[in-house]
Amino acid sequence: MDPFSLIKRTYSTILLIFSVVLLMALIAQGDTKIANDVHPALAYITGWGAILWLTMVEGGQASMVGLAPINQDLYANSHPLALKSTSLCHKGDNLDRYLLGR
Repeated sequence: MDPFSLIKRTYSTILLIFSVVLLMALIAQGDTKIANDVHPALAYITGWGAILWLTMVEGGQASMVGLAPINQDLYANSHPLALKSTSLCHKGDNLDRYLLGR
């Protein structure tokens, strides 16, 4: 791994950890709207649920974009569910509409 990639990954990881710690601290102090409206435990669960949901959505988007130029025959047998979803997503201008519609 080249030094630039290492710096980018380290910086991104530090920012992620900082953001999560900041969010959890704000919930603990009751400085967020959700922490004021509901029990803090529910606010924590909702916050972590949102973070996990966002990682899945972003990962799915990256997979759809990354698999667009790949020949589908290469993963048709090993990953049939990926084949079904990419076949639908890559038909016509679906991928472009999805990316522009975000």
